[in-house]
Amino acid sequence: MLTIRPRAEEDSEYLSLFFSDIPKEDLIIYKEDVYKSHSAETWFLDDNYKKDLQLLALLDNEVVAEGTIHKEGIYWQNAAEIKLIVKPDYRRQGVGSYMFNTLLYEFFQRRIQKVIVRYLPNNDSFIRIINRYGFKPETVLKSYVKLDSENKDQDLIIASYNLEDWVRRFEYYHFIKPR
Repeated sequence: MLTIRPRAEEDSEYLSLFFSDIPKEDLIIYKEDVYKSHSAETWFLDDNYKKDLQLLALLDNEVVAEGTIHKEGIYWQNAAEIKLIVKPDYRRQGVGSYMFNTLLYEFFQRRIQKVIVRYLPNNDSFIRIINRYGFKPETVLKSYVKLDSENKDQDLIIASYNLEDWVRRFEYYHFIKPR
């Protein structure tokens, strides 16, 4: 059974194993080279690194997804960023959608209005998730990312969503729900 919960101190080993299975290209949303073990430990395992919330999706004590809410580098109280990674073997099974929905709920609980995401244009699974909610690209940083595996520059897309729209959608569905 899939369990989503906040990261606990004892999850460090499970997280290290999880990130060792993630392709380097998928970690591009992080500003550091988290593929280096020191960076990974600093970024994902250190409580002092500014994450408002770090959630794990576990299946039989195996981390299959990690999602975070970040306010670092965002200077407005009404905005934060979601970063989400799902282990390749568990993609297209609803894990990412479930985790993303849980993170949006946490945004709602924290009264954060603007949700920001960053992604590469070939990340089809993530694009499907954010399209369901109506995220709109705000900017495209042309030739911003250089992936070693492809030896070519790729764009980085930054998109956002106003959480008030999500609340209105929820209220609408609640209103039209058959009684």
